Amino acid sequence: MIFGDPRIGPGIRAATAIAIATAIALVALAAPARADAPAPRAEPQRAGPDAASPWGEAGPPLQGHAADPLYGLPMPWGEERFEAIRAQYLTDDGKKWLAAVMERARPFLPYIEERIRFYGLPDELGFLPVVESEFSPRNVSKSGAAGLWQFMRNSIAGYGMRIDDWVDERRDFMKSTDGALRKLADNYASFGDWDIALAAYNCGDGAMRRAIAKAKQDGADAPDYWDLGKRGLLKGETAGYVPKFLAIASILRYPGRNGLIPSWEEPVAWEAVATGRPVDLKILSEQAGLSLALLREANPELRYGVTPPSTAYALKVPASAAAAVRAVVEDPERKLVRYYLHTVRSGDTISGIARRYGAPMPAIVDSNPGLKPDRIRLGQVIVVPALKDAPPPEIESAAGGAPEFASSYVVAKGDTLWSISLRYDVQPELLAERNGLVLSSVIREGMALRVPILKATL
Repeated sequence: MIFGDPRIGPGIRAATAIAIATAIALVALAAPARADAPAPRAEPQRAGPDAASPWGEAGPPLQGHAADPLYGLPMPWGEERFEAIRAQYLTDDGKKWLAAVMERARPFLPYIEERIRFYGLPDELGFLPVVESEFSPRNVSKSGAAGLWQFMRNSIAGYGMRIDDWVDERRDFMKSTDGALRKLADNYASFGDWDIALAAYNCGDGAMRRAIAKAKQDGADAPDYWDLGKRGLLKGETAGYVPKFLAIASILRYPGRNGLIPSWEEPVAWEAVATGRPVDLKILSEQAGLSLALLREANPELRYGVTPPSTAYALKVPASAAAAVRAVVEDPERKLVRYYLHTVRSGDTISGIARRYGAPMPAIVDSNPGLKPDRIRLGQVIVVPALKDAPPPEIESAAGGAPEFASSYVVAKGDTLWSISLRYDVQPELLAERNGLVLSSVIREGMALRVPILKATL
């Protein structure tokens, strides 16, 4: 059962069945006997106190006890690094951090779980975004990977995502989830081992094949992930990637057993609605009676908070509101994007107009059927989508958009590395590393820590 999933586990079902059976028996004993009721059948009597138990020496089976945990991925119990990381995340602060990240994951988990079942993959893979992005679809790594599943620009080919002036679908939780699960399945098909498949997701297929080839040259017959690590053939990040993920997954797979309280609140069910034309999320939220924050949360791939004109694009909305959204977007009388009307003057170019209004050239071309960018004329009226007031896209720097630790934070009473990492939306290990600490370091009131600059909330 994935964290927060409202399905009832087998232990709970067994206990419930026993309680119901007991209640029925008590009701039967309390009810008055009917005159026409058949006489109760005599229960077979035991031969005596020394009679052999029909269950044997072990006695009757236990009822309602929790079964041993089962995992779809092999857990390296006893492996030193795995156990050390697991112990860190089982501290009070570690569990608080995991609980906060899984609360952030709630809008996305139902879809991830459904697609994992569709592809027939191990349930634990649903927790990979905890390691990749802390379940933040706007997260960008130091190498430029983006989205829940942290795809690089050059790694989306063949996995159903695109990047253009309108969208960066690495941040689309539906498309990136399908792409990531297909990538993981492809890795497993190639390597035949889940640990190596996961490591290859982190470092790339080519790097993994080179590491395996080098190990074989050194005499290893069939090197596994742990052997490659011991031989020093994996880069540091990849050497720690699999034990960290498995440690976290081993906890979240059975949250109750590990001191975490699963959420029983019904998660949002999403439905994809084709818009067929540009739609400003702000206008849609007003006309369909939807929360703008919720629409933005579900569609972070939109660079400007406006859907592209492509008929292939589908907006993710709560299933309960899908009918209302369709009624709005399918009504041709409704104006769902604000526009500027620009009259061409001497010296104007489409690229210059695009810069002036903060709208990409393709958006202007798409909004003006028949427009030829190199043949505009004086006095021509050009429709320009008013995107400037909508949420701007996150700009990825040349360094990849990694969080820059350019600010400082003075530790207050009760602060921990875990709580500060949640405040600044960074991995606790990264926060510790940038401050010359480890997760177990004690921080004191008044200590100054280097932290990222907080982004303004839209």
